[in-house]
Amino acid sequence: MRRLIGLLLLSYLLVLSSVTFAYAGLAGKYTGTWSGSQSEGTIKVALTQAEKGTWSADVSFTLGDQEVKCTTVSVKVDGEKLVVVYDFSVSGLQAESTITGQLKGSTLEGTYSTKGADGSHVDDGTWKASLAK
Repeated sequence: MRRLIGLLLLSYLLVLSSVTFAYAGLAGKYTGTWSGSQSEGTIKVALTQAEKGTWSADVSFTLGDQEVKCTTVSVKVDGEKLVVVYDFSVSGLQAESTITGQLKGSTLEGTYSTKGADGSHVDDGTWKASLAK
């Protein structure tokens, strides 16, 4: 009986640790490219998960020869799917972008949409970034 309880406990711990690992599967630093209707450039997304499960993201991208640092508004992770909302400013333009993506192997890829501070549409496009090794 003790052996059975021990095996059940071990099985439970293994399942619990694999679930925790699955949720942490997106964590890492990704570098890649974005392409929109008006421009294209590089994108960097660093995803981390705190002990309590809260996700955070650091996002930056290039526009022409300018590197744009962003302020993260929200991060949502659901399995291998990601939604990050961030604010940024370029040449006096205040804007907000939302990127959605899905992990495929070691690559995150998806779409983005950008709107101005007044809510007006600015740009849409795609992005793809690979996990840094």
